[in-house]
Amino acid sequence: MKKFVSLLLAGLTAVSMAACSSGGGSATPAPDAGNTPKETAEAAPAEETAAEIKVAMITDYGDITDQSFNQTTYEAAKAYCDSNGLAFTYYKPAGDSTAEREAMIDKAVADGYNVLVMPGFAFAEAIAGTVEMYPDVKYVALDVAEFDLSSAGLTEIPENLFSAVYQEEIAGYFAGQAAVKLGYEKLGFLGGMAVPAVIRYGYGFVQGADDAAAELGKTVEIKYAYGNQFYGDADITAAMDTWYGA
Repeated sequence: MKKFVSLLLAGLTAVSMAACSSGGGSATPAPDAGNTPKETAEAAPAEETAAEIKVAMITDYGDITDQSFNQTTYEAAKAYCDSNGLAFTYYKPAGDSTAEREAMIDKAVADGYNVLVMPGFAFAEAIAGTVEMYPDVKYVALDVAEFDLSSAGLTEIPENLFSAVYQEEIAGYFAGQAAVKLGYEKLGFLGGMAVPAVIRYGYGFVQGADDAAAELGKTVEIKYAYGNQFYGDADITAAMDTWYGA
């Protein structure tokens, strides 16, 4: 924005000077050295080059092979950086705690990374605790709502933080609708933890399936549960095996 304003002022100054120098052939006296107008437009700052932008993703308590938000965030960020010639890496906290997530933020900044990508509401406290310490580092918080940040003590969103939230219920709606329209009548929804984003997706799934069933005049059955964790295990598999006599 500052660059745009500077260029605009420079352009207006040039137009004004051209208008003053044009006329019906009369000479314009040279300005007195003591009255030479000062330049009012600032020089536009140079844009950051690809070499100056270094992107780091920090995983939640999962890994980049979790077939969930860590993996999709990693793959999308890496693909973008590769296609634009930007340096990219990722960091994985040693454990599931705010202190360990903050430690990875500190390490990424110390290593020279100035764009940090963090997926998941669990980053709220780590972001709140560090974002004002690093005003020159851009924070990209995915699925971290303003409520999450304010609950963590961040009363205002600083300029170096971009927080993105999603309407998960829309994706869930289309998934449920598609399942019924593909001919399935016995459906199941297994959410991870019962957090707002997962709940919204699940409710959307049920609504989409219900609307499609009404449209097609079908009766569908839905098993609905939460695993209370963001990874699969033998107990969850065993429980789901009881659904519909699988």
